[in-house]
Amino acid sequence: MSFSEHDLESWSELVSSMHAVTAHDPADERLAYEAMANIWSGSGYQSYDSLSDAALRMLITATEIGYAAALKDIRNGDLDAEILGRRPDIADL
Repeated sequence: MSFSEHDLESWSELVSSMHAVTAHDPADERLAYEAMANIWSGSGYQSYDSLSDAALRMLITATEIGYAAALKDIRNGDLDAEILGRRPDIADL
């Protein structure tokens, strides 16, 4: 599968826009960055050396979006029922 530089630029702009909309809190941005840095370094991201720096950065930013969105959902209580369903032992904490 191949893609053009134009494709990559378009995707990167979209991911950057999604990141700006999702990660409002600087603390969440830092947490997302640190978590994704750990995940990517632990996965041996060097094996993605066939990707350009721009493509790799786009993928890392996209994973940060997911982490920041999950933090927001947890803080808003949107996942409380699901979390308690999986971990009822923490209900009394």
